[in-house]
Amino acid sequence: MAFLLSPAGAFGETKATYMYKLSDFSGEVPSLLARVAVNSELGEVYALNRGDAIIQIYNQEAMQIFGFGEELGLSSALDIASGQNGDIYVLHTNRVLHLDYKGTPLKEIVPSDLPEAVRGFRAEFMALQQDKLFLADGEAMKVLVLSLDGKYLNHYDLRAVLEEQIRAGLHQKDLRPSQERKLQDDLKALSSAEMNGFAVGSNEEIYFTAATLFSAFRYSADGQLDQFGVAGGAVGKFGVVSGIETDPSGNIYVSDRLRCVVLVFDKDFQFLTEFGYRGAAPQNLIVPDDIAINSQNGTVYVSQAANLGVSVYKVHFDTN
Repeated sequence: MAFLLSPAGAFGETKATYMYKLSDFSGEVPSLLARVAVNSELGEVYALNRGDAIIQIYNQEAMQIFGFGEELGLSSALDIASGQNGDIYVLHTNRVLHLDYKGTPLKEIVPSDLPEAVRGFRAEFMALQQDKLFLADGEAMKVLVLSLDGKYLNHYDLRAVLEEQIRAGLHQKDLRPSQERKLQDDLKALSSAEMNGFAVGSNEEIYFTAATLFSAFRYSADGQLDQFGVAGGAVGKFGVVSGIETDPSGNIYVSDRLRCVVLVFDKDFQFLTEFGYRGAAPQNLIVPDDIAINSQNGTVYVSQAANLGVSVYKVHFDTN
C-alpha cells in the first residue's frame, strides 16, 4: 500500500508517496541511523548498519539479497559509498576500505601528501563523484578531495568561506536591521557550528547542512556559496537539519530530525514539499537522518532512529 504524504493542495504538484521499508524475507530490517548509498545503474541499495556492524545489500524492490561484514571490523565504520560494478567504499576516520560487490577487500585507501592546512583531519562523511573521494570533517567544516588511490587533490575550508561571506554581508550598504541581526547571529554561531549532513552533486558541487545555523548550503566549483533555509516549526521551515542529498535535476532533499520530515527544494532553493512527519504509521519518520536517491527512478531512501530502519519513498514532480 502506498501513502500520499505531501500537504494537500500545497506547493504545486510535487508529491511524495511512501512505498515500503528495506526488508528481508522475515520482514522490515531494523537499523539505527544507518548510512545509505545507491548504485543506480545496478538498481542496488547499500546500507551500513552501524549498530550490527554489517553491510546489507538490497535490490530495487527493497529486498535484501546479500550481507556481510562480520569479519571486516565495521564497528568503527562511519559512511558508505557506491562505485562502479557494485564496488563499495567504507569510510573509517583516517582511511577508506575498498570492497568488491561480495565484500572482499580490494585495498585500503589512506590519504597521502596532505598539506599542513588539513593536518589532523578527521573524516565523518564521504561521497564518491567523478572517480574522486570527497571526505568531510564535520567538526572542522573542511572537505578533502582525494584520488581513488588516496592522493591529495584539493581541500575546502567551508567555515572560512562562510565567515568571509557573512562579514562581506555585514559591510553591505542599506542593510536592514533584521538582516544585520541575522548576520550577526550567524557569525556568533559559526564558531561552534558543524556540518550535520554532506553530499556532492554531479558537477562536484558540495551540499551540507549546519543545524545551529538553521541552514543548508551549496558550494559550487566556481567558489560560490549559497545559503538557504528559515528556522521554524511550520511547513517548509528548518528545525534541526541533518542529512542532505541532490538528484540529477538539482532538486535538494534535507532531513529534519526535530520536525521528523524530509524537505524538498528545487535547484533555486524554492520549497516544493515535505514528507514524513512524526508518528507510528508506516509512512511516518522518527528522527530522519541519511538520504540516498536512485537517480534512475527517483526513489528516495531515508534512514531513521529508534531502530526503525530505512523508509523508501517516491517523489513525483510536476513537469508541466
